[in-house]
Amino acid sequence: MSLASKRHADRWGDRTAIVDGDERVSYTELAARVETAAGRLTALEVGHGDRVALVSRNRVEVLVYLFAVRRVGGVFAPVSHHLTPATVSEPMAQIDPDLVLFESAQRDLVRQFDARSFEEFDRVTPNDAQSVEWDENEGDGRDTTLLVHTEDGTRVVSLSNRAVEWNCRAATAGWGLGRNDCTLTVRPLSLPDCLLGFALPLLTVGGRVVLRRVVRPGGRVVRDREPRRDLHGGRSTEFRELVDEGGSLTNRSSLDWARARGHVPPDVREAFPVPLLRVYGRPETGPNVLRESPGSEGTLYPFPSYAVRIGDGTKTDEEIGELFVSGPATASGSLDGEAFGEWVPTGDVFRRGPKDSEDSNESNGYVLVADDEAIESGAEPIHPWAVETVLESHPDVRAAGIVETVAETGGMASKALVVGDVSPGELREFAEERLAAHEVPRSIESVPSLPRHSSGELDRGELRRRFGTWNSEGG
Repeated sequence: MSLASKRHADRWGDRTAIVDGDERVSYTELAARVETAAGRLTALEVGHGDRVALVSRNRVEVLVYLFAVRRVGGVFAPVSHHLTPATVSEPMAQIDPDLVLFESAQRDLVRQFDARSFEEFDRVTPNDAQSVEWDENEGDGRDTTLLVHTEDGTRVVSLSNRAVEWNCRAATAGWGLGRNDCTLTVRPLSLPDCLLGFALPLLTVGGRVVLRRVVRPGGRVVRDREPRRDLHGGRSTEFRELVDEGGSLTNRSSLDWARARGHVPPDVREAFPVPLLRVYGRPETGPNVLRESPGSEGTLYPFPSYAVRIGDGTKTDEEIGELFVSGPATASGSLDGEAFGEWVPTGDVFRRGPKDSEDSNESNGYVLVADDEAIESGAEPIHPWAVETVLESHPDVRAAGIVETVAETGGMASKALVVGDVSPGELREFAEERLAAHEVPRSIESVPSLPRHSSGELDRGELRRRFGTWNSEGG
């Protein structure tokens, strides 16, 4: 596997690499554009170790400059155009770029920063620009070749050339990607779950990347029937929009499955025409660490090349706790000065999945306890996410949320808020058959909807304010 665009051109030639609206770019043309962009960077005195920040919507040039910056030995730092003039200052301050590239639509987003040079880029086309002599293997040992930030821009981590390549290997092996696959980018290429999740891995194996600057559910996607699979990578809100619009994005016969970030409510899963497989990863670990398989809803399994542990990175027998990740695809550290060791902490709480059998002591996979705070009810803690997952498996329940409330006896108890057409008595019997006695909600209430973040995740703070202890005590 290689990140060298010239090698891609030699191997796949006239195959379409990138689709951007009505424009189709072959692997041969992509390599030629990279050569042009590398010449422009050289003219701007960008060389080994220089940091190049790029602010743009999803355009061919984002991928062109990614390869071109690597070609001249620099460090590429894509910055999300979804950030605001206030929030973009934090990642830019950490990146401290030598050169800022931007498209005209993002001029107001970048003009406030200091850099050696600011350049508004236009469409990159092959020409007779200065040829760049550089050994494509020279960058393999560099400490940093790519800087990626969290979605809110608060943290930037550095990835070595080796880590970027291993991210591509993990994605292609874990998802079984090949030259006949393509991905539709419904997320900004600046985010690692889009760039490293599918886009860059597919370009290393001869696949196709279809760029969407603005997602328009119901619009035309691709007129080409060659790829056998379209791979969407989005969050629950994006999939819900596609379902609500009922457009061609959800009706394409070539779509085998879709990759989902975060928890997807049951009603969206059921309405979507193909399985939505949840994937877990972070900028510091790489976006492809754990994933669902068809039929394993809620339980995630490690990608190839990754080792995961629950605990402090040395213990392997804890049932619930912080997840630690180890592998060649993890970041070397964050730009705030924190260096990562062999085991990278994620800050997310996981519990071990169900055992393989009643006679087995081995757990099967991992379950994310997302945005979860245990409820202390008696001697045993109750983890809301685990209870919600069981309640949402009822065919008539569209969504469920668990909050802590005051029991009639004066102690604390769990309460279930349920969106769906099922009686509390029936749902209680359903829960009693599948949960431990202390996990069964003390009370069940039907509600028209549950509060959610813009990402689609349950807003537990608002849920507690409306229905939990704070509300029951009068504020």
